[in-house]
Amino acid sequence: MPNYENHQQSSVVSNEVGRLERKHKISIIIPVYNEEAKISIILSQIKQILADTQLEYEIIIINDGSTDDTEKIVHEVKKSDAYIKLISYRDNMGKGHAVKLGVEESNGDVTLFLDGDLNVSPKEIKNYVKELEGFDIAIASKAHQLSRVECTASRRFLSKAYNNLVRLVVGIKIRDTQSGLKIGNTSVLKNIFKIMLVEGYAFDVELLSIATMEGLKIKELPINVTLDSSFDVKEIAKMFIDTLGIAYRLRISKYYRKKIDESEKSSEFESWDHRPTFLT
Repeated sequence: MPNYENHQQSSVVSNEVGRLERKHKISIIIPVYNEEAKISIILSQIKQILADTQLEYEIIIINDGSTDDTEKIVHEVKKSDAYIKLISYRDNMGKGHAVKLGVEESNGDVTLFLDGDLNVSPKEIKNYVKELEGFDIAIASKAHQLSRVECTASRRFLSKAYNNLVRLVVGIKIRDTQSGLKIGNTSVLKNIFKIMLVEGYAFDVELLSIATMEGLKIKELPINVTLDSSFDVKEIAKMFIDTLGIAYRLRISKYYRKKIDESEKSSEFESWDHRPTFLT
C-alpha cells in the first residue's frame, strides 16, 4: 500500500525547497591562480548543480595574477553565461586578497567561496546552502567525523600542527579553519571582510576569529577532499607570521574590537542579526 503520509510530507518539503530556490540568490566566489586545466571543468560542474536546484546565482571568478590562459578561458565561458563575472589583475596578491574582492562584489543573500583547484567537489554546494539555515557561517571541516580526506602523511601532519597552533595562539575552538569551502550570510561576511588585513592563506583564521569574537553562529560540516602533497615553505612561514599577527590584533591590541565599534558607530556595517530564512 502506498505511504500517502510520507508522500504528503515529501510534497511539503519539496514546496519549501522550491520557495527557497525561487526567492534567494547565491554568490559563488572562486579565487584562481594558474588553473587553466581545471577552470572550465569547475564552472561546468557548478552551473549544472545550480541548474538542478534552480537557485538564482552569480559566479565571481577572481583571477589572482595568473600567468597561464585562465583569464582567456573564463572570458570564453562568460560569452554564454551572463551570470559569470570576472575580476582580474596582474600581480599574484594572495587568496585572502582575492576572496575579499569577491565578497565586496557579491550581491546574493548568501555567499560561498570555493577553491578553484577541484580539491573540494562543487557537488557540496547544494547541501551547504541547506545546512546554513539558522547559522551565520558554515564551513567545511576535515576534522569532522564524517569527513573523508585523502592526503599524504606529511600534509596531514602539517594540517593538524597548524590547527593546533591556531587553537593555542589565537584561542578559537574551531577544529579546522583551512578547508576550501565556506558559506555565510552575505551581510555578515561583508562586515567581517571590511576589517580584515590578511591577504594570504591565513585569511580563514582571521575571518573565523572575528566571527567567534562577535558570537556568530558557526557550523562545521563534513567534506570529501583530496589534497595534493605539494606545499611551499615560504607560504607556510607567511601563514605562521600572519597567524601571530591575528592573535596580536585579537587578544592584545584589540584591533578588531575597536574597528567594529568604530564602524557600528558610523553606521558602516550592515545588521549582524540578518540571517536569510530559507524555508519560509
